[in-house]
Amino acid sequence: MKKCSVKATFRKLKIYRALLIATGVSLLAFPVAMNSDLVSERYQVSINGKAVGIAESQSIAVDAYEKARLTLNSQSDKLTLLNAEVTYEPVKARASRISTQGELAQKVYDELTQCLIAEKTLAYTLKINNYTVTLGSEAEVLALLEQVQGNYDVNDEFVIELTSDDKLEVGAMTTNVVNASKTANNPSILAASDEAGNPVTGDASANVGEDGILSVDFQEEVEIIETYAAADQLTDVQTAYESITKDQENNEIYQVQSGDCLSIIADKYGMSTDELLAINEGLEIDSNILIGDQIVVMVPKPELSVIMQEQTTYTENYEAEVQYVDNPDKYVGDNTVLQEPQTGNRTVTAIVTYNNGTETGREIIKEEINAEAVAKIVERGTKPVPTYIRPTTYGVLTSGFGPRWGTVHKGIDWGVPVGTACRASRAGRVVSAGWSGGYGYCVVIDHGDGVRTRYAHLSSIKVSNGQYVDQGEVIALTGNTGDSTGPHIHFEIIVNGTAVNPANYL
Repeated sequence: MKKCSVKATFRKLKIYRALLIATGVSLLAFPVAMNSDLVSERYQVSINGKAVGIAESQSIAVDAYEKARLTLNSQSDKLTLLNAEVTYEPVKARASRISTQGELAQKVYDELTQCLIAEKTLAYTLKINNYTVTLGSEAEVLALLEQVQGNYDVNDEFVIELTSDDKLEVGAMTTNVVNASKTANNPSILAASDEAGNPVTGDASANVGEDGILSVDFQEEVEIIETYAAADQLTDVQTAYESITKDQENNEIYQVQSGDCLSIIADKYGMSTDELLAINEGLEIDSNILIGDQIVVMVPKPELSVIMQEQTTYTENYEAEVQYVDNPDKYVGDNTVLQEPQTGNRTVTAIVTYNNGTETGREIIKEEINAEAVAKIVERGTKPVPTYIRPTTYGVLTSGFGPRWGTVHKGIDWGVPVGTACRASRAGRVVSAGWSGGYGYCVVIDHGDGVRTRYAHLSSIKVSNGQYVDQGEVIALTGNTGDSTGPHIHFEIIVNGTAVNPANYL
């Protein structure tokens, strides 16, 4: 909007005086009658460069404009906006051209009516983060907010107040949702929450009152600002409601968790993998993601969300936490159930938090046991599980574990040239190193936990009985001795005297 401005331009008389002197005419030679008809301090009023009228003085000109403006304003209860630049300029004019203040005010009024931009009424702009909507009255603002809140406060237990806030600009308000029927003098509604509105636990739970909605509030900060707006800038309550409650795509940060991959993360948020990649610059379909990495995801949510806390009491079955008894002599993963669990029953009072009707948290503040649950007790091994490596770093698999030629092949064979280094699959003590019938030259290592490994058909042995070897240490060279169909290494894993498939351990 262009603001009205007032400017005055004073003409110099020097040029006019010089012309008279140049023609030899004295100012004193003019007749007295002509002098009385010309006055130097008369002012012409112009609007947007158009001459409107001449006043006896500048003060009369200004008063005439102000009178016209007040008349225009009084004809409407709305804010009247003009595109008018008013100037007051001193001019030479005959008395017959001078308007009275009333006449000049009427002329200015007539011209100002041609400069109207729009009529604007007092309105209220609702601001939620970057979203704004303008409604025609404070009552409409309340109706909109109460309609959003009423989706979850179905019994209308809470009402919305618009309050001023020192932190906001002048003319701005924010919301305060208060209980419509219960006050601070009623301890039953306050017993389940502290001064900050957070649920209490521990000893305070003994004072838990009746069930019901404890609090209703908006998740986002809501600001209402007084403004002036034209009719075409206003939004009706229903249109504003549909806009404010419609889900919008909002980008949020997701932290990668155990077991996540890109497709799983995308599926969690109803996205395709391509959509996920599109909003994460530099992320590719084959990118490695680690626990704790942050990835942008799209979360559909409305402009305004309602947070509600409700106290509820119910009876449920429950399970006691599993109890573990650690056994350092057993490997991790080797667990034994020492006591089977039994389901218990309890009556609990909980505070449940909802975001737009979806449960986001539940905290038990009171519990009465009807039937005690029996915990499951598990003995679990804590000894690190041993690892096994291939006895040779390369080689072609020529025979697997299992039935072969009418018998059972108790190991795995890899074809390798004679003289290839054979290494201990796991640390242990050598219990056999020498010729062993069909195995040819053979080494057996005991690992101290009922597990032994056998390395057969060797060409040369590098260790002796009783020697302790580390994992990966060279114990022999491969060969083609004993019952062998060609150069290879035969490898077995024997658990408590029984050969098992090495492929399950390597």
